[in-house]
Amino acid sequence: MTEKLSIAPYKHHAIMCVGKACGENMPLLKYIKKRMAEEGLAEGEDAVRVNRAGCLGVCEQGPIMVVYPEGVWYANMDEAKVDEIIAQHLKGGKPLEMLAFHAQSAH
Repeated sequence: MTEKLSIAPYKHHAIMCVGKACGENMPLLKYIKKRMAEEGLAEGEDAVRVNRAGCLGVCEQGPIMVVYPEGVWYANMDEAKVDEIIAQHLKGGKPLEMLAFHAQSAH
């Protein structure tokens, strides 16, 4: 008998590009994961699932991070922007329109 697959629930899904055209961004990805843990977002009811992706197709504005379920795309990511997004969007529930270049849903 095969065991049923499961994953811990999460409130947001943050996908960070680590494509070669954007510099692979592994230090920034590690920073995001570290900050999520520091802010208590690594688990629990407000958890954020952080994953890496290859090219997201917007290389000239990279690195890119997409946050779901809102479908908000953030460009030119750096540590300062990560901190703002964590505080305002992931913890505060308000996507940062001034940093976003695309959103699937209006807020």
